[in-house]
Amino acid sequence: MISNILSLQSLTHIFSIISSIILSLLGITGIIVFHEFGHFIFCKFFGVYTPTFSVGMGKKLYRKMIGQTEFCISAAPLGGYVEIANETSNGQKGFNSINYLQKFLIILGGIGFNMLFAYIVFSALFYVGMPDSAFMPYENTYPIVQTISPASINHGILESDDIIIAINNQAVQNQSEVIKHEINSCIADDKTDVNVVIERDNQQHSITLQLNPDKKPLLLEDRLELCFTRKAPLNLMQSISNGITLTNFYIITIFSSLKNLVNTKNTQGLAGPIMTLTSSTKIAQKGIKSLLIFLAIISINLGIMNLLPLPIFDGGQFVLFTIETLMKREMSDSIKEMIGMFSWVLILGLMIVFSIKDVYTLIYQYLL
Repeated sequence: MISNILSLQSLTHIFSIISSIILSLLGITGIIVFHEFGHFIFCKFFGVYTPTFSVGMGKKLYRKMIGQTEFCISAAPLGGYVEIANETSNGQKGFNSINYLQKFLIILGGIGFNMLFAYIVFSALFYVGMPDSAFMPYENTYPIVQTISPASINHGILESDDIIIAINNQAVQNQSEVIKHEINSCIADDKTDVNVVIERDNQQHSITLQLNPDKKPLLLEDRLELCFTRKAPLNLMQSISNGITLTNFYIITIFSSLKNLVNTKNTQGLAGPIMTLTSSTKIAQKGIKSLLIFLAIISINLGIMNLLPLPIFDGGQFVLFTIETLMKREMSDSIKEMIGMFSWVLILGLMIVFSIKDVYTLIYQYLL
């Protein structure tokens, strides 16, 4: 009987991991497809022919003609692409036949849609309730209890949707550090409990919660064996404002990190494709809201990465057609192919290096 229960628990755990991996792959694919959709929208706006728009890569499993574009679902859920015709075809313009500004806007469209994805996700989450997350640089409302571990000694004392008003006589609204400070003070004083004021059914109650001494001291959720959500009481305009502010915060932060990377030449904080998928899988297990936050940040990173002046990125395409505009003639196909091949070798080499680094990191985390 016990072995059957353990087997069922193992199967449930495996199913949860597989589901999270699939959800993560679909999420990352969605970001890339949304990026390509940005290019597609501007192509249509300027009348540029787009023969194919694919969700996924590889063999086409499903295809449908809409207008003059074949929309496809392909076998590998590893991104997507939009095919843009260079020359005039089917009565529509080619990329080479439009002016410089139109080319620039088509290229910028993908990057812009990456940022738009983050703006939409963050704004929507502020509107429906921003979850507690390590990715959030600040808090917006009182912590609200989402779940309590059934094994916790606080189970039955706290309930879902309880609002934490104060801890050890310190108000906690917009002060996430106060909670950590009070918890750490209790640990330093060898205390085993904290006094908490909660709001339940519009009434405030003072309760005492026990701390778990075996959990990590810096995480309130672990010490109290519960997790929080953030149900921000923000209206639509406030949500949009907060979403824009948070997206801009991450844009500035990522650019600042890249600057530090160039100055210090320290790649310790960089992750390859394996760690990105591993991280997104772990986060997906925490819920769709947490995964959306992570995907929004990945989308911003993807947009900024596409500014790199390599031909396989949007920034490189911008450099190439800028050079052609200044030269007043197109580069030869052989030169473009040589530059493109060099770029692919460079990027694939970096991906291999970072993938090896990811494997060593995972081995260190789980086996050593």
